[in-house]
Amino acid sequence: MKISKILLAALLCFGIASVADARQRRHPKHPRATGGTTTTTHHTITPSVVTPSSPGTWTYTADLSSGQVLNGDGFTIFDFGGYVAGSIFAPSGWSAVAQLTGSVLGVAPPASNPDNPALFNLLFTRTGATVGPTNGTMNLGQFGAITTDTSQTFVGWSSRDHFPTGSPPAAGTDHADIILAPASGNHVPDGELTVALLGLALTGIEATRRLVRARKA
Repeated sequence: MKISKILLAALLCFGIASVADARQRRHPKHPRATGGTTTTTHHTITPSVVTPSSPGTWTYTADLSSGQVLNGDGFTIFDFGGYVAGSIFAPSGWSAVAQLTGSVLGVAPPASNPDNPALFNLLFTRTGATVGPTNGTMNLGQFGAITTDTSQTFVGWSSRDHFPTGSPPAAGTDHADIILAPASGNHVPDGELTVALLGLALTGIEATRRLVRARKA
């Protein structure tokens, strides 16, 4: 009896490990990336990728270059695939909103990556005190959201801030470029995993029963 219990446990563990290995082979990990093709320019908020996790939490950082961020300024990451409702986050002094269309201050994405109205945009808007002015590069903190998607692609981003001088300071030039984000259409198949695990468990149980019958015979 003790032997059969050990064999059953071993077979179940093997089944779970086999499913995990199959899923890993089916959805290989993508290379980790630290950002898109963006380069920092003057008077702009420039986002970049800190931690891509597909599925999981994507964390972005944003740098302010030679300008200042007033209440209402901010940036948008378009078409964040597999967005988990309520998971968007931002530092204190910022609002974080996910919506299917639109952007902070209406700044459009680059023409090469137009907004897909079927995917959520991440809008990060300054609601606190003015940040800056700065004549160098100032980090604005970490922003992001959670995805259920398993692959990655490049999407558009856009931003606007204000020039570092003037009273009142003039609005900066609109900026738009591309950045890495979760790709849509490759969701984690929880139902598929459950069925596979049950199938392997039942197979293990049946194999154990046959083994026990053979030993008794």
